Amino acid sequence: MDDIDARILSILRGNGRSSFVDMAKAINLTEGAVRARVARLSKDGTIKKFTIETKDDVNAVVMVATSRSISTTRVADSIRKLGVDRTYEISGNFDIICFVESSSIENVNATVEKIRAIEGVTDTSTSLVLK
Repeated sequence: MDDIDARILSILRGNGRSSFVDMAKAINLTEGAVRARVARLSKDGTIKKFTIETKDDVNAVVMVATSRSISTTRVADSIRKLGVDRTYEISGNFDIICFVESSSIENVNATVEKIRAIEGVTDTSTSLVLK
C-alpha cells in the first residue's frame, strides 16, 4: 500500500459513499485509476467491507472476560459468528472487546445475552455509545 492508497482509504473512512470521480479529483488521478485501486484494495483484503450506518443505529462497546480453560480465540470466533464483525482480542482486565451495532437497544441487549451464553464467557461489561 502506498501513499495514494492511504489517501483513498482516508477519504472512504470519512465518507464511504464518496464517488470515484470525487476521490479522483481530490487525489489528482483518473476515475479509472481510483476505481482500479479500490478494487485491488478490496480483493487483497485491505478493505474488508463497506458498511452503512444510519442515524438511528444503537452502538455499544462490550468487554468480555473469558475462562482460562477455553481459548480466547475460540470465544472471539463464536462472537463473530453472531454477526459481531468488529471483535478483537485485547490485553487488560478483559480479554475481548467487541462493537455491537444494531437498530435498537433491544437488539443490542439480545446480542449481549447471546455473548453471555457462549461457553467460556465469565463476565461482560457493556457501555452504550452516546455520541
